[in-house]
Amino acid sequence: MDPLDGIAAFARVVDSGSFSAAARRLNVSKSAISAHVQRLEERLGVRLLNRTTRRVSVTEAGAAYYRHCARILAEAEAAEQAASALQREPRGTLRVSAPDSFGWMHVAPAVPAFLKRYPDLAIDIKLSAAYVNLVDEGLDLAIRIGVLEDSALVARKLASSRLVLCAAPAYLEERGMPRAPDDLAGHNCLCADLLSWGDEWRLVGKRGEVRVPVNGSFRSNNAEMLRAAALDGVGIAALPTWAVAEQLRSGMLRRVLTAWEAPVSTIYAVYPGNRLMSMKVRAFVDHLARCFGRTPYWEDGL
Repeated sequence: MDPLDGIAAFARVVDSGSFSAAARRLNVSKSAISAHVQRLEERLGVRLLNRTTRRVSVTEAGAAYYRHCARILAEAEAAEQAASALQREPRGTLRVSAPDSFGWMHVAPAVPAFLKRYPDLAIDIKLSAAYVNLVDEGLDLAIRIGVLEDSALVARKLASSRLVLCAAPAYLEERGMPRAPDDLAGHNCLCADLLSWGDEWRLVGKRGEVRVPVNGSFRSNNAEMLRAAALDGVGIAALPTWAVAEQLRSGMLRRVLTAWEAPVSTIYAVYPGNRLMSMKVRAFVDHLARCFGRTPYWEDGL
């Protein structure tokens, strides 16, 4: 038995949750998948899957083995694509991780045109506020915002991420418009766990950077929840323009302290540096860069 056949069969059973689904994905019979996995277990001398009439679950050894299998299959796929790059269009499955709010608002809308252009590709996007390990999770690339902590990843800048302070007109009518950063101490500031600053907002103006301690009655790590709270008049939020551009243009939210700017962050596409940049990764990164534009489309009119 080709070892890769057993690895592929096992990995697809784990991915899809059943032998039948794995057989459909690999276009072989269910019995062939079962035989591949059984021979793999015999060769390794360990049980990888627990099987019952109702479900299939991964053993502790199987979970550890799967992480290595995912890397092996990704490397094999990347090598195959690199070898035939001049003769083939991108194909296979592209596995992407993206921040939940940004992914939903700006990555997801770019996907239909990408799939239409590359009909032999499938895309699997995981949305999460947490940084995930691309290699351990078998991912091809991730969209990340802010400081990159993992130096082993190759990064390409896709766009800038600009923060603004904003609030609903009703809140400002009731509580007043802050005129200077120090005035924020008298306001209900919506705290964002997604900011690296914590509860100390950083603003840059003519007299340099100031750091303002803030507090408020609402906290979240999700930009859409913070935006909803701001729209409901709960308080002042520090949010990226990609999350509030439409509301700022319509007047549903108003900028405050317009003479002050928060430090600009960066939106990156990152992928493992120890892997050839496969055609499907390059194609998707190029597609996102075109969709966002040299000046991000969400900045229009702001």
